Amino acid sequence: MKATRPGFLQLCSAEPFRIFFPLATLLGISGVSLWPLFFSGIHEFYPGVMHARLMIEGFLSGYVLGFLGTAMPRLLSAPPLRAAELWPLVVLHALCAGLHIGHQVVAGDVVFVVLLLTFAGCMIRRIHQRTELPPPGFVLVGMGYLCGVAGALLWAAGSKGWVSGNWLLFGGLLLNQAFVLYLLLGVGTFLLPRFLALPGIVLMDEERTASPGWRRRALFALSAGVLILASYCIETFLLAPQPAAILRGVTVIAFLGVMVPIHRTPAPWKTVPLAVNLALLSLAAGLIFPLFWPGQRAAGLHVVFLGGFSLITFTVGTRVVLGHSGFGHLFQGRLPALQIAAALIMVGTVLRAIGDFLITRATWLNWASALWMLAAVVWACAILPKVRHADPEDSGTCAGSRAKAAAATSH
Repeated sequence: MKATRPGFLQLCSAEPFRIFFPLATLLGISGVSLWPLFFSGIHEFYPGVMHARLMIEGFLSGYVLGFLGTAMPRLLSAPPLRAAELWPLVVLHALCAGLHIGHQVVAGDVVFVVLLLTFAGCMIRRIHQRTELPPPGFVLVGMGYLCGVAGALLWAAGSKGWVSGNWLLFGGLLLNQAFVLYLLLGVGTFLLPRFLALPGIVLMDEERTASPGWRRRALFALSAGVLILASYCIETFLLAPQPAAILRGVTVIAFLGVMVPIHRTPAPWKTVPLAVNLALLSLAAGLIFPLFWPGQRAAGLHVVFLGGFSLITFTVGTRVVLGHSGFGHLFQGRLPALQIAAALIMVGTVLRAIGDFLITRATWLNWASALWMLAAVVWACAILPKVRHADPEDSGTCAGSRAKAAAATSH
């Protein structure tokens, strides 16, 4: 008897990326579009805060929730999310974005905290049911998650005058920078070596118990995380942004150099390795940017976010969607949509950074925004329709899910 193929809503429950990735992409385009709308006079309000929230709590967080909601149960060999768990998360995510669009920043931040805590509750239940440990680098995922919660709470409290200005600033750094940086480092040390086909990487089936090797790598990740957190404390409470930038930049570059040695990439000119290498180089360049131009903090941050975070997001998103929809073989091909998106994002990153040095800043920001939105549309039109397709090889069993996760993250 032929098995009944699951519907799209059933697929979303087990694999939340199918609903979160499209929603997050729309929110990202909405957040970037605020700048052209402002400079053209259509929007009269300055969109700085709304733009930041839609990109962090809407775009990037949507991809984080979609990826972790799909990957974590598989990595732990635990049951996937149920519909009763998924759809409240989707509603909270959409509500958070809607509140920010409605200029309700504090309410949006509070809903974001509720969203993160609700998702954490779903994962904690699966951690109790786990048969294996997550990858050791996921120590940083936990730290990033805590930064997201603490940062949003501190910012909301500071906006109400309940904490001092320094704590409000610290909350902003935790939410707008540390939250995503930790998550990228934690997830990246697991995924990116596989994307780059690096020789000698630790495969998924290894170091999944509390072995000495797992503990060493977890301690290394924790040490890097503590140093990064210390850099944000130095920047905020000692008012020393350049020493903070040195500490943060050196720590991140050293950590990635050990965990994701891009110089060992066997075929760096191929689409995926090239996109990953460009993103990591942009991340490093943005982190050390304040050492050379300390007065252009926003330009450096946008090198990190545009060239680093967003390009990594689209690259990982490509692998997740293709790997879970039966198109995993395409990941080794040319991937024209990812090529175009990467090129547009890199040009937009350069224009955005240059724009802060020029009187005609608005023109450069408009071009950078247009290129990023075009990159998102090109990528989305080619990749996101595949979220409707189930993987024909998915057996639906725990073992099958784990095998599928291994295939989706292998090189």
